[in-house]
This record gives sequence, structure tokens and C-alpha cells, in this order.
Amino acid sequence: MASKVLSIYVGSDAIRIAEMQNNNKTVILSNAAEIATPDNSVNDGYLVDITAIAEAIRTSIFGRGFTAKEVIFTITSKKIASKDVEIPYVKNEKKLKQILQANSSEYFPMSNSNDYAFAFSVLENFTDEEGRKSRVSAVAAPNDLVKCYYELAEELKLSVHSIDYFGNSVIQLLSMQMTEGRTDLVLQIEKDTTFVNVMRGKTLILQRSVPYGKNAVINALMDVKKISEKDAKTLLSNEMLLDQHVTPEEYAETVQYLVSGIGRVVEYHRTKNKNDLLQGIKVFGEGSAIAGIEKILERELGAPVQHFENLAGVVIKGQAALTAEEVLRYLPNIGAVIKPIDLEVEYGESGGVNLGAGQTLKALIAVLIVEVIVMATWVTMVALDNKEASEEKARLEQEIADISDIEEIALAYEAAANEYIVVKAFQDSTHSDNEHLLQFILDMEQLLPTDTVVEDLEAVDGDVSFTLVSGWHDATKNEIADVIVTIGGLDYVNNLQIPSFQESYRVVLIAEYNAAGEPVFLTEEPEEGQTEGELITYDTHTDIPEEYMEYDWVTQIQTEYDFSCHIGYPEVEGEEEPVITLPTVSQATTGATTTTEGGAQ
Repeated sequence: MASKVLSIYVGSDAIRIAEMQNNNKTVILSNAAEIATPDNSVNDGYLVDITAIAEAIRTSIFGRGFTAKEVIFTITSKKIASKDVEIPYVKNEKKLKQILQANSSEYFPMSNSNDYAFAFSVLENFTDEEGRKSRVSAVAAPNDLVKCYYELAEELKLSVHSIDYFGNSVIQLLSMQMTEGRTDLVLQIEKDTTFVNVMRGKTLILQRSVPYGKNAVINALMDVKKISEKDAKTLLSNEMLLDQHVTPEEYAETVQYLVSGIGRVVEYHRTKNKNDLLQGIKVFGEGSAIAGIEKILERELGAPVQHFENLAGVVIKGQAALTAEEVLRYLPNIGAVIKPIDLEVEYGESGGVNLGAGQTLKALIAVLIVEVIVMATWVTMVALDNKEASEEKARLEQEIADISDIEEIALAYEAAANEYIVVKAFQDSTHSDNEHLLQFILDMEQLLPTDTVVEDLEAVDGDVSFTLVSGWHDATKNEIADVIVTIGGLDYVNNLQIPSFQESYRVVLIAEYNAAGEPVFLTEEPEEGQTEGELITYDTHTDIPEEYMEYDWVTQIQTEYDFSCHIGYPEVEGEEEPVITLPTVSQATTGATTTTEGGAQ
């Protein structure tokens, strides 16, 4: 891509425009502009008010030296589905795209695949015991979503070079920043979302998004400290002020949803790739400036944290006077020019042909002659068709007379079908996915730690909801987190969700350590009939009375998770529908006989 292109990312809060070119694996950014997104003009990636967006873009680039006539859009939306798939290696990319499109219904269950645009990006080629394979990131985006951006290009009088998916844009640029031979966690913490990427060298292993970002941390601190948004932002931007006014416990509560969301993705990676340990964590985005975030990420995830400072392979020149921090906001713009995934839809052709006056007259005469010839041919064909239609009508009337008894067969079929519907409805009413509840409870008894309690369990036709309350345990471990992954892996458990969870903390005094080096906690005097008294606990270490200050103490945590899932095996795709055997004409007079096959088990 030697020529310049405009790379535009339309976000819900801001629109970022960059003029650049990809020159021999080096991206040259020569001009850039950032503007606020017009109010109510974007909804989950859809361009609701294209005119307002186009006017805002025109105003921002007018008279500022932008010259490119082609545009690349980077889009993000919850409506876009992406999935990593493994397929046999195919060298030809055009053939690979045809294979992926032909099997798109297997990757993305949808009612009508014609309503979606499909694209792909090859993540890696590898060889295993089954042979040579490719791991491919497949993407499906609604056609009407993609068409919005074609309409925006038309409004801006620009040609669409390609349309990229946000996840692919960022990964293309990140792959240029990574080091071969190591596995890193790359976190892009934005205002409302955090993108979690696991990179093995320059190859993407896992990509997920967490619905928490900088705003979630700000709102949590406002609730914890009962302060204004302005004060919360001030504290989170200055680590010294934060340490003076926010206790470690308050800070942990402030960032718990963000850190826990990231932690669940990391735990999933560790479960799938047990020998692939994270060697480092790289963070960028607006939320990466949250005071103290590096320390808690390093403590909770067990790897050193580093900020992106300079982007390898990116050169800033010309009128793009951007600081190193500002450049990081243009990651999706920059990544899109490297290797866009190219979501395509059919859209109206642009341009036209202008004819001179003499050419126009000749063209009109030629059209008139052709129309006269066509009319003469049409009259002849109509006469012939009329004769053939009359003969065909007579033939069909005779055939109808020959099969007049078909009405009896049709009535017999209708009666048989109605009987089948009644029987099938009765059979379906006797089945419930709650039949799997006993097995689910038995599996839970085997999987859950002995000190974990199940509360408020409800089950309605396989839709199960309950609450898990862990025992008090060391803050550095969480056995239930491991169990969550195992429960989700049961073959009859579907749509496992954790809508909310909460954590409680307490401080326990350590009286001594036993021979195995394990702590023995201090207890109260036992009451009559008791062999041992209750543990002596406090809300925080600052509550410990002076007479107990000589003792060591440890912080313990109790976690309460709300769960919901569906238990029951999904219907097998491609299972044959029940077959109704129609009665013969002789049977129809004595009553319809039906036979069903492949009924519900």
C-alpha cells in the first residue's frame, strides 16, 4: 500500500482520522485529527446519523493538508462475531476464503448467512499429528452494519479501500511490537471495555473483551469513598494522593471487577495452555494511566507489567505532531493499513460515463432500432406462446380428470398429520431438562471444595440458578475459580454465566505454626461442652487490640458467586424429522394409519 489512505475509526465518544501509508513493512503516519463523535449518531457501531458524522469529519480535516482519496474504516460492535477455527492447510487464500464461507454456518449459528459479511485472517500455520493445519480468525458482521460505512464513504466522496474489524486492526499492529520466544498478556484498557490479548511471540493465541474499563474504576471509587467524579479522577491520576486517601482494601474493592474480569481470561488461557506461562504484561489505552493499576495487576496475575512507550515499525512525520502517548490512541487506525481483514458487501456502483452531443444522438438511434426489432420478435413469440398455452391447458385439464381421486388422499394425509401433532405435543410435554438435575448435583458434590455452600438453588426446565459461597481461605487462592472452569466443561452444561459476585474480607490472628509450617489460628475460650472456641477475627488489621499486636495475622477472603446455566444436551443438528407414512386410497375409507420414525427420545 504505497499510496496514502485515510484510516478512520468512528467510536462512540471520539472519531480518529489518520492519513498514512504502508511502505515496506513500515507505517508512515503523516497527518491525524481527533474529534468528538456527534451526539446520538453512533449506536454499537451502527452509524445512525451519517450526515452529522460526515460533516464532523469534513470540518476536522478541511484545510489541514489531508489529500488521500481512499479510506479504510475500522469498526467495532457487539453484533460482530469472531471465532478462531482450525482447518487443514490451504495455500491459496482465495480458495481458503471459499472454504470458510461454505462452512460459515458451523462457526456462526445464524438463521440466514446471506445477511452477513464474512472475512478471515490467518493467525498461524502449524503441523501436528494429523498433518499441516492453519489457525484462522473468522469474522461475521451484519451486512447492514458494514453498509453504513460504505454510505459514509459515499457521503465523504471517498473510495472504500477496505473495511477492517477492530480486533484484527489492533492485533496486526501488536504483532509488530512483540518478541519471539515468549508469551505476553497485552491489555488495552479503554473507557468502557478492556481488550485482553494473549500473544505467543507475534502470534495471537487468545483474544477476549471484558466489559469494564476506566469508567468502571472511577464509578467504583466514587461509591467506595462517596466522592464526586472529579475527585475520583484526581485520586486515580496521582499515586501519591491515592495512597494518602485510599486504603489498600478500598483500592482492591475499586478495581475488583476490572482485575477479576482480566483474571478469568488469564485463568482460561492457563487451563487451555498449561505449559504456556505468561512472561510479561503490556498495558496501554486510556485506562493504563490509572494510578496503582500496574502493582495490582502484577500481584494478581504474577507477571511484570510494562507500558507501551514507542511503537516499532511506525514513523510519525509531516503534519502529524503527535506525542508518544497520543499515538497509542490511533492503534486501530494504524493497524488497519497493515493487513485489513476486509469485510465486503455488495453496494451500488459509483461513477459514470459522460457522452458528447453527437455520441448521444447515435446512441439514441441505435437504442430505437434495437427496440423495434425486439417488439417485432416479441409479437411473434406471443402468438406462438398463446397457441402452446391453449394446448397445454387442454392437456392439464385431462390430467386433472385422470387423478380426481387425489382429494381423498389429501384429506387422509391431513387427518394423519393432525393426529401426529397431537401425539408429538403430548410426548414433548412429558420431557424436561430438569431430568439432568440429579446428575448436576452429584457432579457439584464431587467438584466443590468441602467448605463451599450452595444456596438458593432453583431449576425450571433445565434453567438452573444458585449461589456458591466459599469457605474462608487465603487471599492468594480461589478454589472456586478453578471449579467454574470445570463446571463449564461438563458436556451437558450450557450458557454458564456469572452475573455477579462479591467478596468479604477478615483478619485472623496466628497463634503458632505446627510442625508442617501451617498456621494455627488463635481462638476464643471454648464454652461448656465445646472442644474448641471460635476463631478470633477482625474486619481489618487496624481493629486488632493492642494486647494481640504481638501475634502474626493473615487476611482471609470469602467469595460469593451468583451462577446461572442450562443443563441438558442440545439437540443434534441434522437429526431427521419424524416421517409420516401416508395411507393408500383403500385405507382412506376405513381410517388413516400413521407411522412415525425418529421421534424424541
